[in-house]
Amino acid sequence: MEMQQRKNGRRVVLSQTAYHQIALILEEFLSRSQARLALFADMSGYPVVYRGDADTLDLAALTALAAGDFAATAEMSRLIGQESRFKFLYHEGASRSLYLCAVGTDYFLMVVFDKSVALGIIRVLSHYTVEKIGRYIQELRQGGEQTHQFLDFEFRDMLARQLDRSLRPR
Repeated sequence: MEMQQRKNGRRVVLSQTAYHQIALILEEFLSRSQARLALFADMSGYPVVYRGDADTLDLAALTALAAGDFAATAEMSRLIGQESRFKFLYHEGASRSLYLCAVGTDYFLMVVFDKSVALGIIRVLSHYTVEKIGRYIQELRQGGEQTHQFLDFEFRDMLARQLDRSLRPR
């Protein structure tokens, strides 16, 4: 699995450890919130990690529609003069509801919960979960950037040595 940084085109690979760490965060959210499903996806609509009851759901279709929802509301936000897009979207149903939270600019958290669960609990715990996942992703990106800078230095150094050897008079 991989996650992308769209602004600079670089990719951050989601290791097994990172995948499991995000899954643990989602499990903690579910146990505290009594929600049915917690799903972490990228803004292109690709489901990355989920926990909870998803047996009867088409997760790919659901996340693609949620990504489209974020895109549509981003345009609405722009049209009303907001400087940034809406971070939280709520869809209330007769028996189940959806709560969507942007995680940075590239990802989102989707929560499916029953009418019996208070929206306030979902909101508070979702915001906490988004902050926790956001910090973790930032740590992954910073670690990836440090590795990238190290590899760039190593490559430049190796290339310079090889060029020096190649250009020496024989």
